[in-house]
Amino acid sequence: MAGKFLDRLLYEDADSALDLAENEQILYVTGRHLIILLSRLIIPLLSICFFGGIAIYRAIGGGFLVSNTGEPTGFDLFNIILVLIEAVLILFWVALWVRGGKDPNPGRVLLAANLAILALIWFRYNGGRIFYIDPGRFFGQAFDSINLLLIGLATVSLFSIFFVVYDWLNDELILTNRRVVYNNDQVFIPRLLEQRVQQQIFIEEVQDVFAATKTYPQHWFQYGTIEVKSARIGGNIVFHGARNPKEMQRRIMAQVNENRRKRGEQDLATLIETKVYNEPPPRTKRQLPSNPTRWPWLSWLLPPNPEVQPEKETIIWRKHWLFLLQGLMPPFTMLFVGWIIVVLVGSWGLLPGPWLTVLIIAILIAFLAWSAWEIEDFRNDMYILTPTNIIDIEKKPFGPEDRRAASLGAITNVSFETTFISNFLGYGDVVVETAGSGGKFTFSHVPKPRDVVAMINDYYVMFKRVDKERSLNDMLELLRHYHLAQQRHNELMPANGTTIRLEEQQPAVTKEQPSA
Repeated sequence: MAGKFLDRLLYEDADSALDLAENEQILYVTGRHLIILLSRLIIPLLSICFFGGIAIYRAIGGGFLVSNTGEPTGFDLFNIILVLIEAVLILFWVALWVRGGKDPNPGRVLLAANLAILALIWFRYNGGRIFYIDPGRFFGQAFDSINLLLIGLATVSLFSIFFVVYDWLNDELILTNRRVVYNNDQVFIPRLLEQRVQQQIFIEEVQDVFAATKTYPQHWFQYGTIEVKSARIGGNIVFHGARNPKEMQRRIMAQVNENRRKRGEQDLATLIETKVYNEPPPRTKRQLPSNPTRWPWLSWLLPPNPEVQPEKETIIWRKHWLFLLQGLMPPFTMLFVGWIIVVLVGSWGLLPGPWLTVLIIAILIAFLAWSAWEIEDFRNDMYILTPTNIIDIEKKPFGPEDRRAASLGAITNVSFETTFISNFLGYGDVVVETAGSGGKFTFSHVPKPRDVVAMINDYYVMFKRVDKERSLNDMLELLRHYHLAQQRHNELMPANGTTIRLEEQQPAVTKEQPSA
């Protein structure tokens, strides 16, 4: 029952974490094992016991290192145990001193421990106690400042248990019919402030899947590590502490094999219809997002984000509009300071009226020029996705331009990262890793980063399919030329069902009989 409830929670979180493309569905989800949760809960639980236990002990009148308790002095059982511990520590210290060594720190630590235990033995021998409960002496400790601090720390530890459990539930490995996704959420305030990082590998790129249980407890409790290897360098996904790693391995490989079989049959059937029987090729239309229509009267200032060009099937992203406001803050600050200066200069009569007007005009011109520069700089920084390439453009107004481009076929991984604040405000960074010297493309501060990742995924999958169709097309073209060559050499079977061979086409050669 608990397992089914946990599976339902994992599927619900996976569905909310992914923006599924058309005809994409979640096939299987696995999370971290319960043992991983228990290991993460050790520190919060110990903190609750420690701080809460001390608060309760002080509330009932407990004290620490209390002298003049009226208890009998001398060597009680606890002091005898301390003497034995002191003897063992002295033996260790003497052994280290005799042996010597280059590092004096262990000897110093043992010496300090010896002195501390000797002081404790002397303190208890003279009637002192480490722990002592006396409600009459320690009256009013239940709600003093120290106990309130301890209660607060215990409460924080209690709430941290909730966050640890929520964070544990929000780490999962997700299998869809198109990709394998590792979703990692770091939670500050659930559903409000979360840092989300995703890694993914397309099914077409999965090369192998390893499931390892390296220790006996992992084998007994069926948890371990899953590593999904990509066909490209640097695109692997490693998920530690997974529940049922072998089941996830089996499902991923089954989907990989099924995808290869279906794509192979569909591609061959389509190519034969188009190349052999001259059928028109099916036109696959991309699902492009619509241009946002919010604030159309501000389109001169804020272009659509994303900006979609349907005729070219191109999508252009820019940074979130908050970063335009960030860029406009300095010119507005200058305008505000300039206005204060104009008011002060005018009130003090330091400049005549004409010169004051010139100062106002100069401030306005500087403000407008600076603002126009920031707006143009914001508009010129673009992240472009085309059917074949990704392009990162950073251009200064009327100045230099830094343009980077990479083929979609070079993509090894696409992920996005959000912080607590950026997740709340709706923007993040999309990281596109490419093979070779291209390195990483970082789409910084783009709105709705999950949608950007989903769109790049769609374009990537379609590019790979077109690339595979191109390879199959070359193979089919070779077969077509072979078929034409067979026709030229009369090697094909005619209508009567008999095969005409080349040797049957050649005239017969008769051997001359020798003359008598």
